[in-house]
Amino acid sequence: MENESRDYMNRSEKRQRYQNDGKRKKMDRLLNILIAIVSILIILNLISIFTDKDQNTKNDEVANTTDESSKDAKITDDTTEDRTSEEVDEETSDDETIDEPIGSDENLSSELIVAPSEDPIVDEVIVNPNWQSTPTKQTGEHVSAYTEGHIDYEEKLETFQNAVSLEPENIIVWSVKNNGSPNSSVAVLTSKDAERTDKYRVYIEWIENEGWIPVKVEKLNQLDGAY
Repeated sequence: MENESRDYMNRSEKRQRYQNDGKRKKMDRLLNILIAIVSILIILNLISIFTDKDQNTKNDEVANTTDESSKDAKITDDTTEDRTSEEVDEETSDDETIDEPIGSDENLSSELIVAPSEDPIVDEVIVNPNWQSTPTKQTGEHVSAYTEGHIDYEEKLETFQNAVSLEPENIIVWSVKNNGSPNSSVAVLTSKDAERTDKYRVYIEWIENEGWIPVKVEKLNQLDGAY
């Protein structure tokens, strides 16, 4: 009986040990599976991190390239704009004249001499060294005339008109008279607008065998006392 009881106990212990070993193996397999899953997740996470980093790096490179391109384009635009502005300034500077041109197209000059005057009705005195004489059609001894239709009088009027920056059809001649000698004459003329905006007193002289030539233009501020 004792032997049978001992055998039974040994079998029970073995069965219990076998069951325990089975449970332990199951636990080991489960742990291995869990470890494998965790490892895979870690690997996937690392791959995702590096992929995102690479993508961000590429995005940064693209953004930097775009910024550089934009900066280069802006520099180019600024340079072009500066160069264009300089060219426009140079062209404008070349085209500008210091003083208002007085006279007909052939008499225009950038060498006008403009001076103040002590005469209270005169704003400024203008002299153009490039004024040209009005070619005369007169022959023989010169005769100074102040009669409309006379060739000398008509050449005087043409010379007065050529000395100012007004079109002939926009000029009123208020007076033409002798300026102290047969070879010197003076006239007062204005624009035709109601305000007589442009008012001038023009002096001319006779050059033998050439004709009348302007010698001085006074820009007036009023007509009272001008003639």
